[in-house]
Amino acid sequence: MTRVLATNLTFALLCLLLCVGGCKPRTSGVQNPGVRPGPTGYTPIDAAAARRGLRVADLRGEPAVRVRVQRSATRLRAATTGRFTLAPGGQAAAGSQPRAFDGPLVVTHDGGGFVITDGRGQAVRWDLPALRIASTAGSVSLDGTAYPGVIELVPVSTSTGRPTGRMDAVNHVGMERYLPGVLSKELYAGWEPAAYRAQAIAARSYAVWEMNLPQRRSSHYDLEAGQASQAYLGLDASEKAKQAVAATRGQVLVFEGRVLPAFYSSCSGGTGQDAYAIFPEKVDDLAPLRGREHGAWGQASSKFRWGPVTQTNARLTQAMQRWGRANDHPISELTGVRDIQPIAHNRVGRPTRYAVTDTNGRRYDLHSEQLRRAANTAVPGDPANSAHTLFSSHVEVTVSGPNISFTGRGYGHGVGMCQWGAQGMAQRGYDHPAILGFYYPGAALQRVY
Repeated sequence: MTRVLATNLTFALLCLLLCVGGCKPRTSGVQNPGVRPGPTGYTPIDAAAARRGLRVADLRGEPAVRVRVQRSATRLRAATTGRFTLAPGGQAAAGSQPRAFDGPLVVTHDGGGFVITDGRGQAVRWDLPALRIASTAGSVSLDGTAYPGVIELVPVSTSTGRPTGRMDAVNHVGMERYLPGVLSKELYAGWEPAAYRAQAIAARSYAVWEMNLPQRRSSHYDLEAGQASQAYLGLDASEKAKQAVAATRGQVLVFEGRVLPAFYSSCSGGTGQDAYAIFPEKVDDLAPLRGREHGAWGQASSKFRWGPVTQTNARLTQAMQRWGRANDHPISELTGVRDIQPIAHNRVGRPTRYAVTDTNGRRYDLHSEQLRRAANTAVPGDPANSAHTLFSSHVEVTVSGPNISFTGRGYGHGVGMCQWGAQGMAQRGYDHPAILGFYYPGAALQRVY
C-alpha cells in the first residue's frame, strides 16, 4: 500500500482552512497519496458468475480489502505511535489533500459532518461523505484495538437517507496484512502450524470470493470482522499466524478456474453440510462444497456432541416470531410449536431442511441454518450468555409439553473445513495440502499473486 504522507500544516492553519467559508475544504486539484478506497483487482462480475466464484484470470495482484470493524458507533477514539493524517474518504478521496493532526483523536458525527477533537482538546468540524484516518506509523488504534493500514469512517443513514449521527469504521488493508489477524482470532494459539496454513488458504479464498460479490460494489465494506464473514482482531496477530500467511502468500483454492468460496466452521460434528443447501442465494452446487463424512477428526472439540439444550415452548415461539418478522418469513405467525422434524438430508445424512408445525397445524419450512438463527434470536429477558443457544443446525428435537430440547453435533454451519478436524489431522502429521484436499475434494491449490 502507498503510505499516506503527512503535511506540514499546523493545527492552527487546519482550523482556519476547515472552519472558514462553510467548513467544506477544497478536495480537488491534489492527488490523494492515501490507500485506494476500494479493493484492487475488482472485475465486473454478475450474480450468476459470483455464485461460482471469481475467475482466477480476473484477480490482478494482491487485493486490498475493506473490513467493517465497528458498526453504528456514536463516538470513536483513535490513537497512534506516529502522527495522524486525515483526508476525505470514499469517492471524495481522489484529488484530496491530507492534513496533519496530533493525537489521540475523538471523532463523532453530528448528522451533518464529522467533529474531530485532537489531543489538545481543540475541535474542528468537517462536512464529508467519509473520513479517512491514517498514520505515519502505518497503523491506527481504534478504541484500543490496533489495525494495520487505514481506517475510514462512514456515516450511517436510515433506509430513507436520514442521518443517524452514527458511524461505521472500516479498515482498509492489504490482504496479506489482514489475514494474520483472522488466523489469530479463528484458531487457538497452541494449534499446529499445518492447521494455521490450511486456515490461511481457506480464509484468503473466502475473502476473495466475498469481496467480489456484486452487492459489494455499492457498499462501503467488503467483509465484517465477525461471524458474518471472518473473525478479525487487527494488528495484534501471533508470530505463528504471520508465518502461516507468509508461507502461503497468494495461494487460494481453485475449482474449475475460479477461486473457491472456501467456507469453514469450528466443528462439523463429523458430518459436513452442503453449501448450496444453506446458502442457496449465494453459491452454486459446487462439488468441493458438498457435505461428506468427516469422521472423528474434530472430536477434541467440546461441541463435537452437545446437549441437551432446553428452551420453553413460549420462549422458542417468541424467538421464531421475531426472526420471521425481521426476515419477512411466514413463521412470524407461529402460534406455538407442536413439532420440529427434518424433511430433507444431504447425501451423508445431515439435515438440510426442517418443518416446524405449530399448534394450529400450520407448517413452516426452514433450511437448517434458518432454524438455528430463528431459535437463537434474542428475546426480552434473555441473559447475556444465553443457555438457549443452538451451536449448530444438526439437531434432534424433542417437544415435551412446555419444553423443547435440542441435542446436536458440531459448532457452526458445517460447510467446508472443520477447524477442529484440521487441527486433529495436523496433530497426526498431515500437511496443509492434505488437510485442504480432505475438506475441499476436487479443489486445487494455486498461487495467484
